[in-house]
Amino acid sequence: MTETAALKRQFFHSLKRGTGEAYLIAKNNPRIDFSNYIIKGALHNYAYDGQSENSRAQYIFDLISLSNKKDKIRAAILKGISAEQDDTWSLTHLFDLTKLFAQQGDNEAKEAIYKRFLNNPIEGSDWVGYSEIIALDGFNGLIFIAEKFGKYIDKNPNDWQDDSIISHFQTDNPNIPVLQHLNKLSKSNKFIKLYLDCIKRTKENRKKHVREVKIFKNIIEEVLNSLPFLSFRRIKELRSKELNIIAKRLLIEKNKVNIEKLLDVFTSHKFPYDSNFILELAKQTKTSKNRINEYAIEALKNLKSFRIREFAIEKILKSKHPENFINILVSNYKKGDHNILVDIANKAKNDFLIERLAGSYVDIFRVNKTKSCKEPLEVLYYKMNCGIHRNSIIEVLMDNKVISSKIKKEIKYDSYLQTRELIK
Repeated sequence: MTETAALKRQFFHSLKRGTGEAYLIAKNNPRIDFSNYIIKGALHNYAYDGQSENSRAQYIFDLISLSNKKDKIRAAILKGISAEQDDTWSLTHLFDLTKLFAQQGDNEAKEAIYKRFLNNPIEGSDWVGYSEIIALDGFNGLIFIAEKFGKYIDKNPNDWQDDSIISHFQTDNPNIPVLQHLNKLSKSNKFIKLYLDCIKRTKENRKKHVREVKIFKNIIEEVLNSLPFLSFRRIKELRSKELNIIAKRLLIEKNKVNIEKLLDVFTSHKFPYDSNFILELAKQTKTSKNRINEYAIEALKNLKSFRIREFAIEKILKSKHPENFINILVSNYKKGDHNILVDIANKAKNDFLIERLAGSYVDIFRVNKTKSCKEPLEVLYYKMNCGIHRNSIIEVLMDNKVISSKIKKEIKYDSYLQTRELIK
């Protein structure tokens, strides 16, 4: 492989992951044409979770700024925004990227945004592009959106819309009486009226289907009768008195479904009684009929003992899926365990596993401060394409004062904009 080919491969590997290495490679090698790879990054959002991470538009736009093939890349983007029909998060990415061109005075890019909005939308994603239109034209953009939805509703009378777009605009622009203006416009614009009437119908229908709030006699009744489980938010609100009551019931509970529900509470809180009780549940043979074993293993991350650590290490070293037991080390980590984590990270191939390991490793090394976190976290850094978890990894590396000079240079150009802020 030639040096140029190797650099292109390295560039694209970084681009897909979203690290700043791609920017530095392009900046240091201005004679190499990376445009085909930039186009791939423009047409497809490579983020592990595009919904959570949002677009990587600024990241790609920065790479375009270094290219000698700007017109070629721009043309591909304008074609892409009109053609994307498969991936919602690639389309949001394209809208955001096209907006950056429009904000520099590119009228053709602006026209492409307006033309694509609500034109042959991806199912369930008719909202895509509204935020770019509003960013470009404010209330006038909102008027266009309302009218466009009205025209769509006119042709699709069974369509439904809520007031989320109007509410978001009102929150961002508290000095504008948004509904008052739209209602006034609706008197002479039948499409805006159709849109507002549709929103009213949606509100009325939702009122008819509001779930009755259940009142429980006590915390045990609430845990056992919440469907499917007690909400994560409610679990976080529980205080020690309630946790003690739940734990006591768990000690004597025989119904397996109820055991699952009670155990779920202690995946977020420390079980207040003998940790061996949870350990014995974790040692149960896994079955397809219940998840007691799984919840118990997760609960062990909040408990510390010699027996629990012994169980964790044995499972991590011998199981086909060591990732199922790694969280136990949050409370049971010891010096030298980083070697085990490095080995597991090196073997990880698929994105889902890498993401899962990243979450576990960050939890472990936030609790257990050690410079030994460097190697296992760096292995994941160079594999993962999730900007959110990469941000957490960088924070832990910084917190433990072991961030490399290479990664430190890349932070400024990372795809995840919050990571760029870490350099400050």
